[in-house]
Amino acid sequence: MSDQELETVNFETAYAELEGIVERMERGEQELEKSLNDFERGVALMKHCHSVLKDAEQKVEILVKENDGLFNTEPFDEKS
Repeated sequence: MSDQELETVNFETAYAELEGIVERMERGEQELEKSLNDFERGVALMKHCHSVLKDAEQKVEILVKENDGLFNTEPFDEKS
């Protein structure tokens, strides 16, 4: 799948594929060429997922601003 085709993949599908790649690479049972291909694909998937999340974050901020501050945004706290 090309980078252009990747743009049409939803977040959940891309993330699941990325998880599969990580699992394969962690096992360390594949040839170097396959590992390099997986790494390249993983980087592309990671960028795609990051972009999708960033877009969603921007949409939420726009919705908050459009509602005259009715909602407040707070930074994400991983410890919660």
